[in-house]
Amino acid sequence: MNWELWENKRVLITGICGTVGERIFEQLLDREPAEIIGIDNNESELFFLEEQCREHDNVNLHLCDVRDRENLKRRLEGVDIVLHTAALKHVMLCEKSPGDAVHTNIEGVRNVIAAAIEANVDRVLFTSSDKAVNPTNVMGTSKLMGERLLTAANARKRDENGPVFAS
Repeated sequence: MNWELWENKRVLITGICGTVGERIFEQLLDREPAEIIGIDNNESELFFLEEQCREHDNVNLHLCDVRDRENLKRRLEGVDIVLHTAALKHVMLCEKSPGDAVHTNIEGVRNVIAAAIEANVDRVLFTSSDKAVNPTNVMGTSKLMGERLLTAANARKRDENGPVFAS
């Protein structure tokens, strides 16, 4: 990974308490960007992560759900790079609760896109899943739709000043 990209940047990680978000956070923490803003809807894990990060002045963690577009917009103000890792990722849970998978994995991506455009961030990087390739379940299908939304957002850019969207 090109770590120079992160120097002096304000980076926001959605789903910072999840498996992927936390791992990216750990790697980014060593690179000391100007600020790491982490959001998650898991209150308990967010609390524990905040306790671990007390000595890092450049880390700010907030309770926020990507389903809440207005709160998300507030959190993205002044952010340079968004790492969107928040998602429902368990196949069986998504099969049992397809509406929640749609709200988080599709509407959540739409909210991130809208907030990023409004906040004029530099770039949005979206983590997806191998299950999004030829999906056979709700989780894979919803992640594929997220990828397609990011691709469409990047293709719709009319000027070079808007965010770069990639998955």
